[in-house]
Amino acid sequence: MNKEKIQSSIFEIQNSLHIPENMKNICAAIINENPGKKTTEMILKENGINSSMAKVYFLQVVLNYIKISLQDDLLSDEEKSTIIHLKRLFQISPGDFFHHHNLDVEQIISNQFSIMYKDNLVSNEEALLKVDLQEIFDLSFDQMNEYSKKESITSLKQGIDVKKLDVFFSNEEYSKLKREGNI
Repeated sequence: MNKEKIQSSIFEIQNSLHIPENMKNICAAIINENPGKKTTEMILKENGINSSMAKVYFLQVVLNYIKISLQDDLLSDEEKSTIIHLKRLFQISPGDFFHHHNLDVEQIISNQFSIMYKDNLVSNEEALLKVDLQEIFDLSFDQMNEYSKKESITSLKQGIDVKKLDVFFSNEEYSKLKREGNI
């Protein structure tokens, strides 16, 4: 993992976000020091920052890093490792993104799925990106599949075989779509 690249990306993100200056300094300190949980808590305490409040800003920073990483509609191994690393550094727990930034997560996933389903085929690389998105946002299979269902229905309406779309519909759901004339 390229520490300088992470630092420059985070610096760019910090400058574009409207977060307090002391939080920018704390983000920089955490990234530079790569501390453990206790050291991170100590840095926050020394600066008079509540860890719950800090997490709100940390989530914004990581979410923006994810957006930057997905600008090319890909997620490289290095970008994925960096996201996982930042989540660990900033003590982001499973469910934090979904709980605090549900609409942002939904928008990011919807944008990526719109691109994936545009050609009515989910390639192996795109299927792997779906798994990566599921992992970085700590979503369950069912949560990701619900996003897939929303986007895949357009392709199904065009007569595309569901097997090409990397989505799971129960027999009941699929039959209901057919009965209602949605596919």
